[in-house]
Amino acid sequence: MNSAAKKGSNRIIALDIIRGMFLVIILINHIEMYPSFFDLFTGRGRLLVSAAEGFFFMSGLLVGMVYKRRIANGMKFIFAKMWRRAAELYIASVILTLLFTAAAIIFNHTGIKEGIYTTTNWPSIIRDTLLMKYGFGWADFLDRFAILMFLAPFGFYLLTKGKWWLLAAASLLAWGFRANNFILAWQIIFTLGMMIGYYWFELRGRFHSLTAKTQKRITRTIFAVTAVSFTLSYASVYILSVLNEKIASLPSALVHLTNTWNSSNAYVWIYAQKWTMGPLRIVLFLFWFSALFMLVNRYQTTITKYTWGIVEMLGQNSLFVYVAHAFIVFIFKLFIAPDKPILINFVVTTAALISLIVVTMFYVKYKTGRYPVESVPDNVREKGRQLKLRWAES
Repeated sequence: MNSAAKKGSNRIIALDIIRGMFLVIILINHIEMYPSFFDLFTGRGRLLVSAAEGFFFMSGLLVGMVYKRRIANGMKFIFAKMWRRAAELYIASVILTLLFTAAAIIFNHTGIKEGIYTTTNWPSIIRDTLLMKYGFGWADFLDRFAILMFLAPFGFYLLTKGKWWLLAAASLLAWGFRANNFILAWQIIFTLGMMIGYYWFELRGRFHSLTAKTQKRITRTIFAVTAVSFTLSYASVYILSVLNEKIASLPSALVHLTNTWNSSNAYVWIYAQKWTMGPLRIVLFLFWFSALFMLVNRYQTTITKYTWGIVEMLGQNSLFVYVAHAFIVFIFKLFIAPDKPILINFVVTTAALISLIVVTMFYVKYKTGRYPVESVPDNVREKGRQLKLRWAES
């Protein structure tokens, strides 16, 4: 668990890479061009753990990490900073909801995504959007992030006083009364992230203070639970679905197996609901995320090399990428109908991913004055220079 960061930076590169991976998965799942080969990587958003809760968790994780470094500025500063961020997220949410709703109506494509208001009474739409009763588009989580960021400084204050147990109890109590309330359900993931982020280096230190044998046992347990649960979840998405489609033509033994599997799967999902954040989903998320972090942290140099730093770049500019992906998904869905052959689905999804990467590169260029190409392997960069020279000479 050697969390390396770039020289002269407090960033933990593995976390940037993971956040970038989550954003890629979210784009692929929102494009919904299945099958496309990509969905074999994402699980179509139907696994027992998804990138969405990973994104919530990492938002809390970074809040805990980043603002802990700013404690010296005082709590007034931290409250002001967090509330300013909450206001930015709220304003962006309102603007995007109204923009996507108007576009769907203008282009006569109100079925582009579920949840659009059936009425075109704009005063009602604007009022409910401002009150966060209505959200539309593929950036509709922004208002939920805004609420969590508004509440975050209160939890952060408890952490600065060492009362993490009080924050944990309050979060657990709110989750216990969640019913179908999304914020009460998902705040527990955000809060867990904030607590772990605040105590990140202390937790890492405690892990390394354990004996090598104990560290190995913990690591093996994490990977074992992750491997077994992921395999079963993956099989339920891709194998059980096929069995259900062909159940009428299956031999009796396979029919029995399929029905038994369906019953078991339904029972598991009682405790792994996504909207209400079931307890099994929370536990599995912690195992899956821990395993993913250890893998990415170990191979981060290789990942950066073979992705040319692109995934890391996406993770470092997550808010822009999240908003940009919403526009890309809307545009693609506006002009491209689903249910295409697998090759076309692959090409369309690839085009969407390339679009996201390109606009993010231009954004980084605008923000920093340079393109993010430092991570491109030297041999690839050299070939690019040689190609430019050939073009110039011709």
